[in-house]
Amino acid sequence: MFDFYFFFYLLTLVVSLVTYKKFVDTPLRFFPLLIAYTLFNEVLGYFILNYEEFSFFDETEYQWHNTVIYNLYQLVFFGYFFWLYHTLFKTQMHRSVILFGAILTAIAYLISLFFQNPLHSNLYYADCLGCLVIIIAVVLHFRELSRTNRRLSRYNLMVWINWGMLIFHLYFPYYILNGYLNVDFYLKYGLRQVLWVIVSVMYGLFILGFLLSRRSAFH
Repeated sequence: MFDFYFFFYLLTLVVSLVTYKKFVDTPLRFFPLLIAYTLFNEVLGYFILNYEEFSFFDETEYQWHNTVIYNLYQLVFFGYFFWLYHTLFKTQMHRSVILFGAILTAIAYLISLFFQNPLHSNLYYADCLGCLVIIIAVVLHFRELSRTNRRLSRYNLMVWINWGMLIFHLYFPYYILNGYLNVDFYLKYGLRQVLWVIVSVMYGLFILGFLLSRRSAFH
């Protein structure tokens, strides 16, 4: 049975398409494509994990390994959001910060290839660096919005996306590092189940943003 948060992906995709005219002329116009890719990636990962006929590997011990599709997904995900924030930032300094962070993240992924096998392991150190860059980007974007609006408007779609992104990326490094480096703790405290809740909250915020936002409030 699919994890329940799959339905958050599907619902978010449907709502984003229904409300698409609100942000069709903004850099978020590609966001529904990323949501659709996320849904497809999770479904594919589920089938690889549970059905050997979907496996990428002939070896029995590796038949359930689906890590490679998540490594590719991380590159697309970070690439899109780095571009998004770089496009949205009003100041050259903030654009330079996100560009520098994107370059560092790309270098981190390249270096990780020498120490970790992307077919069988998440490149978790590079993932954590990417999360840090996203957190910095969200904070900087909130600062820019607060200067222009004084109060962050609930009608601005990016406010909701920022909150969702911030909550997820604050937790994800903690989750993935413990998953690889502190497995007993990871299992004892059900960090996987906590991740499901965090993902659901993030996509719930996206849904609220799509429903409440107005094009005139977008910055």
